Amino acid sequence: MNDLGKAFSFPFKDPEWVSKFLLAAVFMVLSIVLIGIFILAGYLVQVAQRVMRREENCLPAWDDIGVKLVVGFKYCVVHLIYVLPIVLIWIPLVVLMMISGIAEPDAAEALAGLGIFAWIIGMLVIIPYSLLLTAVTPIIMIRFAENERIADALDVGEIWRFFRRNWQNTCIIALIAVGLQSFAGVGLILFIVGIFFTVFYAYLVSAYLYGTLYHEQKAEGVAVR
Repeated sequence: MNDLGKAFSFPFKDPEWVSKFLLAAVFMVLSIVLIGIFILAGYLVQVAQRVMRREENCLPAWDDIGVKLVVGFKYCVVHLIYVLPIVLIWIPLVVLMMISGIAEPDAAEALAGLGIFAWIIGMLVIIPYSLLLTAVTPIIMIRFAENERIADALDVGEIWRFFRRNWQNTCIIALIAVGLQSFAGVGLILFIVGIFFTVFYAYLVSAYLYGTLYHEQKAEGVAVR
């Protein structure tokens, strides 16, 4: 974890960082209509790729928007697939609770009991799965970033082997990323515009840290693939 300090400072070493942050804010606004999400995701993948290639300037220019859009869309598909089990469990639980709320009193009591039981079972699956998904997100990112292939990011066997070999650094990076992204909401205190700065910065640092995990694994003499 030698690059931890650099991860927090690298965006501001780019002479054009102000304009790049302002353009990022524009795409964050466009996230309301989804297209901005894909472009921003593609941008963050490119940050990780530059770190993986040890490039000096890790803050990409806002050109080749079409490329960023395609790469980001593919990366979002990967995350959607991983989140799908949570959605498939969550929806029936919500529907069951809604039905118990509008059912006749006698049926509502039985449905409420069933709903509570189902909710507990569902949480016993969702919470561990969510924690595990958070822990391996850095690996998912670098496996996708290496060749931009969805199949690589969905190779659960390779992801698990990578995690077992380097779980300490992976968990540290995942925890830092989650903490940064959660704390980014503080930007609201600095007027609404502040949220664009803090959220984008948090995800930049996270992408940089994901890229460093690639080198941590290489340093151990083990291939990422």
